[in-house]
Amino acid sequence: MASPTTVDSHGVEAVAAFGSFLDDLLSRAQSIKQTESIDPPLSKSHFPDLQAQLSQLLGDIAVPSDGAQDNTKKTHRFAVIETVARDTFKNLVATIPIESPEFVKVWNLFDMLLILSDMEQCDPALLLWLVEELLDSQTIPGCRRVFDYLESRRESITAKHFKQKHLVILRTCNELLRRLSRALDPAFCGRVFIFMFQSLALGDKSSVNLRGEYHTENVTIFDRGPPEPAPDSMDVDSDSKAAGEKASAPGDAAPKKKALKPDELYPIFWSLQEFFSQPKRLFEPAQFALFKTALEETMLTFQEIKLEQSSRAKEKPDKQVEDNLGGLKRKHSDENDELAGSFNPKYLTSRDLFKLEISDLAFRRNIMVQALITVEFLISLSTAAKEKLSSVKAPNKSVMYADVQLTEDDTKWVEKTKQRIIDYVKSNHDGHFFFRMVETVLTRDKNWVRWKYEGCPPIERPPLSGETFVDARLSVAKMAATKRVRPTPMGSLSLDFLSDEDENSALEKLKDPERHKLPDLESFRKGILEDELEIDMPTSNASKAAAIEGKASKTWRALRIASKSRLAMFDKIESDDKIDAIFEDPASEEAQDRSMTVGGDDFPDNRRPVIVVDTIHSKSPLIKELVARHPTTFARVLSHVTRKPQEGELSGKDHHFVDAQTFNMMRDGDQFLAFTDDGDKSQGTSKRMVEIISESGRVPIVQMDRDGVQQTKDMGFSARFIFLRPPSPETSEAALREQGLDNDRIQEILRASAELAEHAAATPDFYDAVIDSTLEALESLVYETEAKTNGLDKAGNPEQDVAMEDVATTAS
Repeated sequence: MASPTTVDSHGVEAVAAFGSFLDDLLSRAQSIKQTESIDPPLSKSHFPDLQAQLSQLLGDIAVPSDGAQDNTKKTHRFAVIETVARDTFKNLVATIPIESPEFVKVWNLFDMLLILSDMEQCDPALLLWLVEELLDSQTIPGCRRVFDYLESRRESITAKHFKQKHLVILRTCNELLRRLSRALDPAFCGRVFIFMFQSLALGDKSSVNLRGEYHTENVTIFDRGPPEPAPDSMDVDSDSKAAGEKASAPGDAAPKKKALKPDELYPIFWSLQEFFSQPKRLFEPAQFALFKTALEETMLTFQEIKLEQSSRAKEKPDKQVEDNLGGLKRKHSDENDELAGSFNPKYLTSRDLFKLEISDLAFRRNIMVQALITVEFLISLSTAAKEKLSSVKAPNKSVMYADVQLTEDDTKWVEKTKQRIIDYVKSNHDGHFFFRMVETVLTRDKNWVRWKYEGCPPIERPPLSGETFVDARLSVAKMAATKRVRPTPMGSLSLDFLSDEDENSALEKLKDPERHKLPDLESFRKGILEDELEIDMPTSNASKAAAIEGKASKTWRALRIASKSRLAMFDKIESDDKIDAIFEDPASEEAQDRSMTVGGDDFPDNRRPVIVVDTIHSKSPLIKELVARHPTTFARVLSHVTRKPQEGELSGKDHHFVDAQTFNMMRDGDQFLAFTDDGDKSQGTSKRMVEIISESGRVPIVQMDRDGVQQTKDMGFSARFIFLRPPSPETSEAALREQGLDNDRIQEILRASAELAEHAAATPDFYDAVIDSTLEALESLVYETEAKTNGLDKAGNPEQDVAMEDVATTAS
């Protein structure tokens, strides 16, 4: 019987010679690597004379060079090595099972081909071709073993000649994924995906679903028939129904819609999976109507289950966490522990299990996340969403759905449903943490969809030009170079007398107050003005250069001196060339006395950040007035926004205006206390800005909405949360009209203000204080001069929220 590695010469002398040489290499590999496992890999250092042996064996064929004739030699050499490698591979695979310890010969063969590929002695993709054939010949357990080899050699495979390999890698992984079941082999599928993501570039379009195809093969099978009626229940149901009809008179209000029973909800609920797996079915009006009905009924049932579980939790507090996280308690025997711990992404759709499934919070959250994804897809078909994408020059037509657009009524329903889903998810156990994670994932996914819509433009930055690189290198060299020290630095007093006079007189001159006393701040103003005059009307180029340097020195020293007594004036400096603000007279004694009368000391005892919720004003005037009255005590935290500045707005004064990419980086880096992601109108409050103000010794004041307060609380951030009770409806409407808003917008703000006021009254623990919208009330609270928190007066009695009730009544 021939040796497993014996190959046919095919009538070519070079094939026979290289076949014997490869047998010798594999024998040497067995002596070098004496283990029977995949690792450690063989490397070129194990065969130091390999290049010389190949040159001697194949002659001119093995020597790489240039020219048309040399390309023919290279092709001949590649063909010889590929023929021998394929024959050797087939003989080994046909005679040695993958479970056998001797299968290490195949791993050694693959390592040898990887070495030859790096030496440009064979086709770079030869190894991957053989791996692809090996995967086709193995069962799923054998494929796992082969994939172990690929994962262990990934860095070596992708290090060189990746351009010739990446399509083979993609094809191999996709073929393997087609064989695998995502229900039975989710872990193996994940390994394959991770291997692809680590091998292929982030912006490689070959791994993108450019045509927007959905995975419609994943069909959820369930019992579509009607539920079987319960025995002896027909008469009772009919009697109760008749009683109900008799009880409701024509003039009575419509009864509140009740949730369906589990048996009735079962087919409606599972029909949602058809829309989740293929959202394009919703383009048909009849299917969209079915989707709306099914989702409404499902959410109504979920809400009722939540209320039932909450009431049970109040009766039995010890079981609250158990009900929230696990639904009904299930008992498992010891022999079923392994089965219970396994994960199967396929839904169990038996009628008998349905009531148990919808009682599980994790299951309900899973369904709500699916619904949220589908709702986001529908929002992308609205008029406003399509207007945002109209600027794309060459869109990907396969995912643009140009012929489909939501009507205004459908858009309102979708947005309302999205908010209901969000509110439901947030209201459950740790709901705000869970939703923040889901929101981050969906936001990133929308960015990827936008990238695909734009035709997948390159993600990587273009290479720098040679001129840019040279300029940058010169700049760095100039910054790092040791500068020549002047004998007398600008503005410094001469020390020459130390060498000319005796020690006693020199010491007396050193004690001169002019040498150690800080100069007066006003002394720099005249010098800066003279330097500016020389810069504007220079007598010579040398005098202009000296004036520029002199002004910079005087400006820096003036700022250092002003920082000790006039730090609050720095906020008024808009340019580093104009620092006139620090020379202004400080606030009058009368203004200082007025600011000191509130709390004795200008700084409150409680220096935690103050977060204010103002329901009427987008920029609360009370915050500006408080900061203006106490400029050295409080500082307003400006939000980061992605919109363009409006007329009269300045970055760093009204908001921090940033682009969407910067905002997304800050959001993904968890740099915001709270944020709202709305594309061109995204807004966030930076944690770092709050910390900077606190570190400077002042008290940060932030304006947020209710959702922002909730996000801040979820992060465990320590602050004082204050709700400004809205004034009367007439006063609120007048204030809004002064802002130039139209009537529809005013009514919308008044309704939202009433809802927030009702929420503040219903949840007194949500805010640390509920106060009137007056400067005196806000000032008294932050200085804690009055015990007026959570709607209580000094005596601790509830106050009458007359204004709040008026706003709520008017809005309703």
